[in-house]
Amino acid sequence: MTHGGGSSDDVSPQPLKFALRPCTEEDFDFARTLYVSCMQPLLRALGAWDAEKLEAAFESYFDVNEISIITMKGEDVGWIQVSDTDDELCLDQLHLIETVRDKGTGTYLINSTISEAARQSKNVSLSLVKGNRAQRLYERLGFRQVAEDDTKIHMAISTDLAR
Repeated sequence: MTHGGGSSDDVSPQPLKFALRPCTEEDFDFARTLYVSCMQPLLRALGAWDAEKLEAAFESYFDVNEISIITMKGEDVGWIQVSDTDDELCLDQLHLIETVRDKGTGTYLINSTISEAARQSKNVSLSLVKGNRAQRLYERLGFRQVAEDDTKIHMAISTDLAR
């Protein structure tokens, strides 16, 4: 399915044309490489970099049934992982290669997740590493901090507020 475009009412950048495809086990290396490249500088800045721990965490998170690969012009440019519980959708991961960031694709995917949660009468939650500049985007889209720990900020949005 191809996504992108936007209406004249959009205040965010018009997203690049992209498509989502199902994840397969063959996508493991691509997803891991992008995950590590995104997480390493953030965790190093917090003094929490541990390659073995990050690798183990990634292996435990990687679930092809929850992941879609983001493609542009036939090339893999990112991935999104959304898990589903009885009362919420959890935006577990959203990673884009550097050259396609800040072009509206992440905003579109986050808003799509919020819309899907609203259709299911669920809220959306997420966690991000402290220092991740995406926090400003999540706040702009209506997410609020609900907790934090040594390395992460936990955020949520009630879809009642997102409508």
